[in-house]
Amino acid sequence: MSRSILGAMFATVFMLGFSGANAGTADQIASGREDYFTYCAACHGVGAKGDGSVAEFLTIATVDLTQLQKRSAGRFPRERVSLVIDGRIQVKVHGERDMPVWGDWFAEEAATAGVPMTAHEKTVRIRINTLADYLESIQEK
Repeated sequence: MSRSILGAMFATVFMLGFSGANAGTADQIASGREDYFTYCAACHGVGAKGDGSVAEFLTIATVDLTQLQKRSAGRFPRERVSLVIDGRIQVKVHGERDMPVWGDWFAEEAATAGVPMTAHEKTVRIRINTLADYLESIQEK
């Protein structure tokens, strides 16, 4: 992805002004959907059912992301989802990390897109939250 496209994407994300209180707007879900198809669909599948094109080559089963809410007593586990996406905090009791660390990747993209260093973490949080918004929007009830 070119720097100009990344820069425009980050500018758009900043204009969304994500604060957490207004999670799930159409723009946020669309932004999260775009990141999902860029970073997640190869493993989790277009329909997020765990049947992506590379899933068969993985050593562990890929999670069906449409069932997160069902498996969490009917409540979307946003905090857990956000921590799994971010991945920069390793919890030893959870064992080895099999999923890529997207928090670091989003920070790297922010750096190459010319986002000021002071805004990197905010950019990462926004992208993780919009991705969680998208995942919440596709939950099967």
